[in-house]
Amino acid sequence: MNNLFSLYVLNKKQNNFLIFSSITAVALLLIRVKITHSFYLLFLIWNLILAVIPYIISNFIKIDFSLKKYNFKNLFFIVTWLLFLPNTFYLITDFVHLNHNNLIQFSFDFILLLSFTIAGFYFGILSIFSIQQQIQFFYTSKTSYLFTISISYLCAFGIYIGRFLRFNSWDIISYPLFLAESTFNCLFENETWTFTLGLGTLITIVNLIYIKSKSNI
Repeated sequence: MNNLFSLYVLNKKQNNFLIFSSITAVALLLIRVKITHSFYLLFLIWNLILAVIPYIISNFIKIDFSLKKYNFKNLFFIVTWLLFLPNTFYLITDFVHLNHNNLIQFSFDFILLLSFTIAGFYFGILSIFSIQQQIQFFYTSKTSYLFTISISYLCAFGIYIGRFLRFNSWDIISYPLFLAESTFNCLFENETWTFTLGLGTLITIVNLIYIKSKSNI
């Protein structure tokens, strides 16, 4: 499946699962709201919406860096995609909200958070896979795998900035200087590297497994 036509056909086939996983996650959340009369985890819907954005953008990106094809609109899509991509994997950090003593509610919330994490991860995996396959088509397999590994660790670093420094994708416009300063300073913290390497490795493994599974089809 090393041609772009197969890639687009594959992406269309994945849409049903994306829709199903997203609806399942939201349905579980609404059930929780109905049972507990609490809106505590409703922010998960917003986090999932943010995870959808890079997947949509990736469908507009064309990885052909010839002067004839390379233009401002494509560059805008690439930069925006990079800024929003960490939101897809960010949902895994929402497990920090799993803190109930009641076993039944703990179990339900675990399944709920897992459903959102799976949906978010799948948006991210497919988004990266779309770009990776284009890089492989225009360049080499080695380059495409290097891209996948690099982008996985960059996502983990972006998630650290979001979860621990409490920045979001919009802050690059709202507070660019403060964001740049805080990001630079955190590079000297052991916590930053531990988190980035740990989560980045997980994201890398998941992405490579998915790419490998599709290359065998």
